[in-house]
Amino acid sequence: MSGSYDDSMIDVSSDSFWEIGNYKRTVKRVDDGNRLCNDLMNCLHERARIEKSYAQQLTEWGKRWRQLIEKGPQYGTLERAWSALCTEAEKVSELHMEVKAALMGEDYEKLKNWQRDAYHKQMIGGFKETKEADDGFRKAQKPWAKKLKEMEVMKKSYHSACKEEKLAASRETNSKLESNNNPEAQKKLQEKVEKCQQEVQKTKERYEKSLEELDKLTPQYMENMEQVFEQWQQFEDKRIRFFRELLLEVKQHLDLSTNHRFLTIYHTLEDTISATDAEDDLKWFRSNHGPGMPMNWPQFEDWSIDLNRTLSRREKKKPSEGVTLTGINQTASDQPVQSAKTSSSLTVPTKTAPAGSNPFEDDEDEEEEMAVEQQTTVNHISVNKEEMKTASSMEKTPDWSDEDTGVNPFSANGDGNPFEDEPTSPVISVPVRALYDYEGQEQDELTFKAGDEFTKIGEEDDQGWCKGRLKDGQTGLYPANYWEKD
Repeated sequence: MSGSYDDSMIDVSSDSFWEIGNYKRTVKRVDDGNRLCNDLMNCLHERARIEKSYAQQLTEWGKRWRQLIEKGPQYGTLERAWSALCTEAEKVSELHMEVKAALMGEDYEKLKNWQRDAYHKQMIGGFKETKEADDGFRKAQKPWAKKLKEMEVMKKSYHSACKEEKLAASRETNSKLESNNNPEAQKKLQEKVEKCQQEVQKTKERYEKSLEELDKLTPQYMENMEQVFEQWQQFEDKRIRFFRELLLEVKQHLDLSTNHRFLTIYHTLEDTISATDAEDDLKWFRSNHGPGMPMNWPQFEDWSIDLNRTLSRREKKKPSEGVTLTGINQTASDQPVQSAKTSSSLTVPTKTAPAGSNPFEDDEDEEEEMAVEQQTTVNHISVNKEEMKTASSMEKTPDWSDEDTGVNPFSANGDGNPFEDEPTSPVISVPVRALYDYEGQEQDELTFKAGDEFTKIGEEDDQGWCKGRLKDGQTGLYPANYWEKD
């Protein structure tokens, strides 16, 4: 056997590629490539779900805080700067939804199509490419493997002959050392040794010849195996290059720093925040809620018979909310029209008087107004929504009299004062837990820490506040979005 063959086949580890069957790792790499395609698709799919979830959370956060800012006390340019954070969240959310769409619509589909074109499933299971690789290596290795098997047989025969020859020689030597040496037995032992030596020589020649034949096949064997291996190296090269190209595209989709729209979002945010002007905000508040507001200062007014001109400024400024009932008469036809003072006792304003009204008008103005109203043929009775319900229930009651039930017709429950407020809705009592710290800004607001437990005793109003009671018995208001059910 040549020295080169000794170096490549004998002195190397049994884990060598050239050993019989060790090409299986290269064949397995084909199956691994398909599995890696599936793994990468799962990776992209999970990242797309993360992008979608993040986008949805940004949108919900932006929407929630935009409402809180609009309802809150912040105003002016600083309010716009704060709201700009919500706008940024909405815009970035759109970009992340586009990232999700690109990952699934472009990258994921591209990988899926490449996998379908590169790996073809067989009816019996496995992939066509895997079978081709295995068949190719098996065919290239078969002649050499056959000769290697023959050589192993010759090698075993030669080693067995050597063992027999050594054993026979040992017996002959021991026989010579014995005192009662039998010449005939000694002769047989000597013949046995000679016969074993001849057998060793024959098996050695056959062994050497087998090695020579295997040596002759080795170059062709190596060439054939190299060709098949190179074929599947090229196959793997295509996969690696495709993965590299795909990952670069994924990077482009994920890297928002190169997206001009992303840069514009933060340039706009910076400009909006930088535009915050404390002087402008203070000036706006002074003009709309401070000393800069206009005022209808009291002026001398001539008396006029015209009804509109006799109305006081307070009556002119009354809000138009509520319901006006015109020409309401009692059952008795001889009842006179109620005086303006009596009708005024039924007037329940829905809002406080505006800033322009004067709460210190003289009683003389009121008497003058009553005198004018008595001259008119129409009674204007303004009532709030609760009293309107009582009036409507009275109108729906047919032909009532004091003798029928002996109850007050003005009362919804049969015994009450028609001028009293209707009973309030039943008080709720729900145990809740604070989500965040809150320090009351007004006397009627509660102060608590995140995790504190207290009782919700009132539903949320239109301003986003709820009424609650702390464990020490203190009651007050708190933000409706600062709690969760216990």
